[in-house]
Amino acid sequence: MPELLLAATVLAAGYALGRARPGTRAFDWASDTIDRPDTTRRTVRWWLCQAVFAIVIARLFITAPRQTAHDWRHRNDPPPPLGRAVVFDPEWADKRATSEPPGRP
Repeated sequence: MPELLLAATVLAAGYALGRARPGTRAFDWASDTIDRPDTTRRTVRWWLCQAVFAIVIARLFITAPRQTAHDWRHRNDPPPPLGRAVVFDPEWADKRATSEPPGRP
């Protein structure tokens, strides 16, 4: 019975952490704080932001190392070229009226 209680407690704690998303909130705080003009390397806030960013990068390399390394290597690549522009046939209604659908007598 104590194992069942422990499992239920762990599941409830995991659910609560998933709903609260403390990592996302910490990253959002760091991202918003680092953009302020009063946040410089001489402030404690800047160093706390750097610690949060280091934890986020470490988590990315731990959970998806190959994808993270690939994204890091290709972060400055130019975007892929766009496809050709779609050109509409101005006489499509005339062609549709004169042609017969296949398979009909």
